[in-house]
Amino acid sequence: MRYVLEQGVEKIRAHERALTDRLIAGLRALRGVTVYAHPDPARRAAVVSFTVEGWEPADLGAILDQSFGIACRTGLHCAPDAARTIGAFPAGTVRFCPGCFTTEDEVEAAIEAVGRIVGAG
Repeated sequence: MRYVLEQGVEKIRAHERALTDRLIAGLRALRGVTVYAHPDPARRAAVVSFTVEGWEPADLGAILDQSFGIACRTGLHCAPDAARTIGAFPAGTVRFCPGCFTTEDEVEAAIEAVGRIVGAG
């Protein structure tokens, strides 16, 4: 709480929004990557779900973790109906959640890692 009060919610939100916008743009630039995000940046949370053509989310997540040391979540994220709606059922998506302590370098590393995995970087 002390950190949030010292920094201010608006400053934290601006940081998370910038990271989220960069992550979405970077992932969308990669061949075969589909990002599921609201088109209006003001209505987005700091959550980026995506799939990669030809890859199971669980496999991609395991490689991100084991080979690159990048934390992510995979699967249905307790929202199977949402996955059905976007066409990602039953495997789900890979999800990154940049937060107030996430750095720009970490976002760039995540984009680069996905690019290397899919052969686009």
